[in-house]
Amino acid sequence: MKKIYLFTSMLFLLIGFTSNAQVVISQVYGGGGNAGATYTHDFIELFNRGTTPQNLTGWSVQYTSATGTAWTSKTDLPNVTLQPGQYYLILEATNAAVGIALPTPDLNGISSASTPVSGIAISGTTGKVVLASSTTFVTGANPVDSQVVDKVGFGTTPNGFEGTGPTGALISATTSAQRLNNGCTDANNNPTDFIVSAPNPRNTSTAISICSTAPSISIISPSNATIYNPLTTSVTVNLSVSNFTVANGTGTGHIHYTVDGGTPVMKYDTTPIVLNGLAVGSHTVVVALVDNNHAALSPAVSATTQFTIAAAPSIANIGALRAGTLNGYYTLAGTAVVSHVRTPAGTVAISTTRNQKFIQDATGGILIDDSAGKITTTFVVGDSMNNILGQLVDYNGVLEFVPLQNQTVVSSGNTLTPQNITIAALNANVNTYESTLVSFNNITITGVSTVTAGVTTVTPLTAGQIFATATNYNVSDGTTNGILRTGFAEANYIGATIPTGAFNITALGYDNVSSATPPVLTPQFIPRNAADFSVTLQTQNNEIAGLKVYPNPVSNGVLHVESNLNTERIISLYDVLGKEVIKTTTSNTTINIANLNSGIYFVKITEGGKTATKKLVVK
Repeated sequence: MKKIYLFTSMLFLLIGFTSNAQVVISQVYGGGGNAGATYTHDFIELFNRGTTPQNLTGWSVQYTSATGTAWTSKTDLPNVTLQPGQYYLILEATNAAVGIALPTPDLNGISSASTPVSGIAISGTTGKVVLASSTTFVTGANPVDSQVVDKVGFGTTPNGFEGTGPTGALISATTSAQRLNNGCTDANNNPTDFIVSAPNPRNTSTAISICSTAPSISIISPSNATIYNPLTTSVTVNLSVSNFTVANGTGTGHIHYTVDGGTPVMKYDTTPIVLNGLAVGSHTVVVALVDNNHAALSPAVSATTQFTIAAAPSIANIGALRAGTLNGYYTLAGTAVVSHVRTPAGTVAISTTRNQKFIQDATGGILIDDSAGKITTTFVVGDSMNNILGQLVDYNGVLEFVPLQNQTVVSSGNTLTPQNITIAALNANVNTYESTLVSFNNITITGVSTVTAGVTTVTPLTAGQIFATATNYNVSDGTTNGILRTGFAEANYIGATIPTGAFNITALGYDNVSSATPPVLTPQFIPRNAADFSVTLQTQNNEIAGLKVYPNPVSNGVLHVESNLNTERIISLYDVLGKEVIKTTTSNTTINIANLNSGIYFVKITEGGKTATKKLVVK
């Protein structure tokens, strides 16, 4: 009898832990303390979706990377009993003091019996978490050990998960993977059991949330009122079903769905519904549970979502486009000429320049922001394009047009004449000149402009100071002050000596709106390259014969400077704000820069009466 009883008990446990779990992982957040984080710490949240209490003594939560095979991070759970409908919040590691504190955690993974003792450092984007009924580490990329109670592969790349795949992609440090229905949904399928949303940590003090045993169906995506771009012809509808077995005659019943009120379609599984051949306009999808005789359940169980495939009305010119509705889609039918193409150079990556192009016509200019690289045709200044399909968006006060498809060169060699204006005119009407070529006369750079706590400070220039990237320079045309911004890190004047006298300049009008409350508008202009200055800029002249500055990037804290002369030289390093951070006079060929933070710097070398400037990346 004892042997039979033991076998039955083990079988019961095996069935319990490999079917829908009673206690589940209800939320995972790995952005704790990251840049822009909502909360200071990572966390794992558990939930009792069952109808009876569950003691967690001897259990653990365990973590590994998205493609990890060794589970070496865990937090052991104490002698605690989780009541039906009760949440349990476990605080884990932090990256920095960024974000707000979690609600009072039920378990501190940093101070408890945790491996590592600093708590589990959960990825902010993708990874794997297991709830185990023991404190022994599980094994394998996609563990199926008998102690696995629940398993979540979150993000897009995990090779371990429940069901057909991982949850959706976690975006930045402001999202978590959350089990649907307040933690109640558990079809053993991560992509349909979870949604990605703003983190919502809950603990044992949170109101009890008893799970219903009634059948339910929900549409996970698309969410109601989703708007798709005009090129969309196919939409995938993801479903989640609870307390109901969908099958063809062998389960509780099946699903009927309709599209735009059409004939019901019978569906005998819970795989996504793929809708093809969709036209521009509004579409409505209704799903419902029915019994094996195609009769609606009583009471009826259904879900509805509505989404729209946007139209892209034709707009004649850029002026009309700039007057359009933000986030709307348009086709710029008129011809526009390219005034600037941002091309990666040196250490500047494509991700920095975002394939950006500035275009303009007689009515205005606009920035084409093409981070997705939709425009694959090579464009140069003076080329034109038309019939541009894209979305009108705002980024820090700058209107951008995000293209949806490639463009072709309509004509080449077109000439653009900058509008000659005053700084006062730019400051008063910056939106009129935004992303448009303008020119100014008699400009003098007086210093570096910074804003701290709403107070603007201008730091006067020092002799030989060079242009640094992403810096605001206070300028004057003799009447009004304004801002020249070095907004293009790849520009060939970065690292050049700042002119001390007056000059004329051509630039792109630009404005920047800060995230302060209330926001602060800063009219600016950005020179495209050294040729926009009427004076000759001494930029990276490399007049020192045989000069070598390496490695670049520097990762070991040692910079080598060599030349044909190899005599005593003056070496200065400046940060991106033009501040001198290192200055030395030496005949050595190596310089210790281990104390510098990671970032972009400029190296100025003077030897034998000659000077050269180099851009340097420190990792």
